Amino acid sequence: MTGPGTETAPLEERLRAELRRLREQVVGVHGSLIATSDGFLVAHDTDAEEPSQLAALVATTLGLARQTTQATGRGRFREAVVRGEDGYLAVYALGETAILAVIGGEDLNVGMLHYQTRDAAKRMTVLLAGSSWSRYGHNLPYGSFGHR
Repeated sequence: MTGPGTETAPLEERLRAELRRLREQVVGVHGSLIATSDGFLVAHDTDAEEPSQLAALVATTLGLARQTTQATGRGRFREAVVRGEDGYLAVYALGETAILAVIGGEDLNVGMLHYQTRDAAKRMTVLLAGSSWSRYGHNLPYGSFGHR
């Protein structure tokens, strides 16, 4: 996301701005988070009580989805959608070392989510790739980006 001052804002703030933008642009999005592929929370826009635990679970989803797409010859994992009785969880790869998870209600517009998230995921991947997070290793615990 670009705008006045966003180029100099801390990484976490820039990522959170992207997550808030998804909530604003897609009907039914209740929250979202970005985690490392090994389960550490990077940024979130969710009311979940334990976003760190959710990040770990989402990383497990990523691992299973990666194995499944490879085992079925579908190539590199890009995205997966899980539907429960009360809504959706959509998971998107952010390069090889991070993941975006979007939590939606029953009213989630899945088509619009895919449309908006693909562009947002590209922007988030660029932000993460250009950060010291990716240059010096991504195994940073929640709070490493100045979480509040």
